[in-house]
Amino acid sequence: MAKNNYSRNMGSVSCGTMREEDLIPRFLYELKQMRPLHREHRKLIREIEHNMETVKNYFASYEAGCDLNDGLFDALGAYALPYFYFGAHPGDGADYGYWLSENFDDDFDGLKVDDLAGVPKGFSGEVLVVNDHGNMSLYAYSRGRGREIWSIV
Repeated sequence: MAKNNYSRNMGSVSCGTMREEDLIPRFLYELKQMRPLHREHRKLIREIEHNMETVKNYFASYEAGCDLNDGLFDALGAYALPYFYFGAHPGDGADYGYWLSENFDDDFDGLKVDDLAGVPKGFSGEVLVVNDHGNMSLYAYSRGRGREIWSIV
């Protein structure tokens, strides 16, 4: 099975601009880095690159808006880690990237512990470790064996 790059999908991808001529190339680059890259996203990349070459004044066109809003945001969102989303930062509309959901505390229904020693033997499910400094790590457990999904320090 191919190793994925999703673990790097945290934080800013593009900041300080909302211009389509800045965002589309940056988001295309980001999408091309995903492994495994889904077939429909390879097709989307080809379509957008074709539009960039053939549509007159592409970045000011209707097609560019559709490619960005209906294509790239959804495609990049498909690679978000659990409880993350791809979009604008809640505090800065010109900072696009992968952000932890503001409703994370409400949405998480797994086991919360302050140390991995608190995970019951043979446990299966999600485990969130939150230490006394507020650092968080999400683990996926199956029959007592865990692997880290993400960590925020």
